[in-house]
Amino acid sequence: MGLNNLQQFYYTFNKNDINLEQYIYRIGSYHYNWHKDLELLTVINGEVEVCTEKVSKILKADDVILINSNKGHATLAKKPNSIAMVLHIDPGFFKNHYEKLEYLYLHFDCCSNNENRYAKEFRLIRANLSEMILSNNTQTLEQKLLFESAFYSLLHTIVLYYPPKEIHSKTFMLSNNRIKAIDKIIKYIDKNYMKKITLDDLAEVSHYNKNYISQLFKTNLAINFYDYLTRIRLREATLELGHSDKTISEIALTNGFSDIKAFNKIFKASFEKTPTEYRKQLNDDITKNDISFKKEFLSSNDEVVIKKLIQYISEKVIS
Repeated sequence: MGLNNLQQFYYTFNKNDINLEQYIYRIGSYHYNWHKDLELLTVINGEVEVCTEKVSKILKADDVILINSNKGHATLAKKPNSIAMVLHIDPGFFKNHYEKLEYLYLHFDCCSNNENRYAKEFRLIRANLSEMILSNNTQTLEQKLLFESAFYSLLHTIVLYYPPKEIHSKTFMLSNNRIKAIDKIIKYIDKNYMKKITLDDLAEVSHYNKNYISQLFKTNLAINFYDYLTRIRLREATLELGHSDKTISEIALTNGFSDIKAFNKIFKASFEKTPTEYRKQLNDDITKNDISFKKEFLSSNDEVVIKKLIQYISEKVIS
């Protein structure tokens, strides 16, 4: 059975061994996250930084990335009105297709770039995803069949062009242990980012060696501890710029930056403008995005998004 929201681009689908969640939303501030699902992310508009599996990538409009199960990842909008289409797939679906899946972990290396963004496989992926989200809101037999056909075609394309690597479960369990470790550390940082934090502090809190903590960050987030801490501070400071009357200096100091000069330098390096310039361009549409990382799903009547999805579908037949 599927659960649809007719007002938004959001639905869940649960039938037999297929468990999906698909939505279109505006990406906002930096947020670290992981889950057991495979996550397929397509940038519809704007520019998005994605950090995962030792690599930080800048994805542009029409880029696609597949984030593997239980892999920590983070997204950050690099341009205003950055919009993404996301599909979550329960990896349990593959149990019927890989006899020893309970002993294995499937890993896909699938990400587009400037050279292959419009290659056949990514045109097919974008088209299948678009057919799925457009057909799910209607309940005719024809549309139901189109939805399931698009889903199986999507998986066929991914497996054909990016065959999964089989990793033994022992390695996977080690990954789960790393996730638990970094979860504990990140919760501490999220609670204390406005204070001075060192690797020694994290070692004391987590009972892990500080060199191991440093390695955890680099392996799981593709950035080091200091970069992560800086981004959390930047996330909170940026939120305050749009939701408080504090001065730039007050915002810098209350969010862990040593002074306004350091804040200005980091902010401009990240957003190509100063905090003052950013504040001047704010409007209600921008400031409502991503408060406490609440996803803002786009309206299913959004003409710009619908036009883009139809374009993706039409490009499927290009030779």
